[in-house]
Amino acid sequence: MKKILKLTCLLFIVLMFNSCEKEQDLNVSQSTSKDVSQSANKDESQSTKKETAAAAVLGSAGARTITLQTNTLSCPGGLCTSYGVWSEGVYTVWFQMKFNSGFYWSRGGKCGYGILIGDQNTGGDPGWDGNGGSARFMWYCPNGSNSAKGSGAYLQPYVYYKDQPGQFGNDFGKKYYIQEGVTYNCQISVKLNTGSNTNGYVKYYVNGTEMLNQTIRWVTNDSKRNVNAVSLHTFRGGSQEYWKAPVTSSIYYPSASWDAQ
Repeated sequence: MKKILKLTCLLFIVLMFNSCEKEQDLNVSQSTSKDVSQSANKDESQSTKKETAAAAVLGSAGARTITLQTNTLSCPGGLCTSYGVWSEGVYTVWFQMKFNSGFYWSRGGKCGYGILIGDQNTGGDPGWDGNGGSARFMWYCPNGSNSAKGSGAYLQPYVYYKDQPGQFGNDFGKKYYIQEGVTYNCQISVKLNTGSNTNGYVKYYVNGTEMLNQTIRWVTNDSKRNVNAVSLHTFRGGSQEYWKAPVTSSIYYPSASWDAQ
């Protein structure tokens, strides 16, 4: 009887030991699966972050026509929009632009894609506080008005930055004469400065011709030292009546792209 009891006890211990081993194996398997899953999720999260960052750096836009309304100024008479991006170094936008046939120049306005920095200063808000700036194009016609189509229109830079000499954007005295019905290939490149140094730059090109290459101090506030948007601003003005036009006109943008360098 004692022998039978001993055998029964031994058999029970063996069975319990095997059961514990299986449970330990199961726990190891679950732990490994969990670790793999967490690692995969972490990798996926990091990959998503990288893709999101990359998406925020570069972009493009398809063809579009923007109509400038009669007797209106600023954004309500055209279009003001922007695309969120991010860069702390060199940034470039490329685009094509055509003032369609019959375009009524009037005195001028803002046109094309541009680059916005920090607080994105525009609209008569100078960048003197060192918190932001912008680089855009405008067209200008010295003898145009709301009663005269004008002639001799040209593109010029329109730049807001820390050391700008006046309240409104600086054109640096640069001009590129234009005609209606002609497609122009345009480019703006900016390099952000460091600290309070004048070691940044702004460059403008039209049809491969360098229009402006200027060292510049964009900002002095480190927290604002970033390119954070690409703009598409197309409207008449100025604010005086002679910037208006008595007829509609349109500008065609076949394509645009932008990226950090």
